[in-house]
Amino acid sequence: MAGLWRKIVREPLVHFIVAGLALFVGGEALRGRSDNHRIVVTAERKAQLVKRYVLQFGTRPDTATLNELVKSDIHDEMLFREGLALGLDKDDEIVRRRIIQKMQFLMEDLHAPPEPALSQLDAYYRAHTERYVRPARATFTHIYFSAAGGDPRARTRALAALEKISAAPQQQAASLRAREVGDPFPDLFDFVQYDRDQVERLFGRTDFAAAVFGTTPGKWVGPLRSAYGWHLLYVESRDEARVQPLTAVRDRVRADYLRDSQTRSNEMAFSALAGKFTVVPN
Repeated sequence: MAGLWRKIVREPLVHFIVAGLALFVGGEALRGRSDNHRIVVTAERKAQLVKRYVLQFGTRPDTATLNELVKSDIHDEMLFREGLALGLDKDDEIVRRRIIQKMQFLMEDLHAPPEPALSQLDAYYRAHTERYVRPARATFTHIYFSAAGGDPRARTRALAALEKISAAPQQQAASLRAREVGDPFPDLFDFVQYDRDQVERLFGRTDFAAAVFGTTPGKWVGPLRSAYGWHLLYVESRDEARVQPLTAVRDRVRADYLRDSQTRSNEMAFSALAGKFTVVPN
């Protein structure tokens, strides 16, 4: 066996093969290094830089500006490649999150839903009519009585004002303005077409806010407590909640349809991706 190996080692053809393999491996390593340090400014890359500039500034860059953009891009590419060569992307949570984000964007680009037909929008609208309910809205005014410092007289003053208003002719009572009867209020006195969420954001989930949508329009009621103090309330009009027709909310329906379709496409794409992996519990 030893003699056979000595014979193989002395064989010129073997020397040739070994030398060829060495040259090939060395050439591949050198090509890898040289490719990593070779930056080709392609027409496609320039077009991307122009597109990015147009999106940001609304106009195409002139020649001098484009040259500066290319110069800056080359500068960043050099730093990026050298950072990768040094392994700076390893165990970096920011880089990891950025790659995850880019993968999500890529999946969305590759699985973008088609534009829906009118029949599809109609079917989607009918299946989700609860999303397109126009909430009840009220137009009202109020008179405010401050209970700052826990003043117990605020409610008594409000009751006295209500008795006076109730004794006045209806037309005169309806035309009363808050500043003439109660205390200054830090916000509006008159509110036009406010929905329940808007009222509750301002007055809290209080008796006053509930009465705006529960009392009979056309008369003064109270006293009602809010987050501020005590109020008398006059609801001028109220539109009850109703489902809006498709013609009035078509843009919203389209946006919701595309968003839901995109979500389903993303889930399916991720399921296909997840099928390539094996997760081993610890």
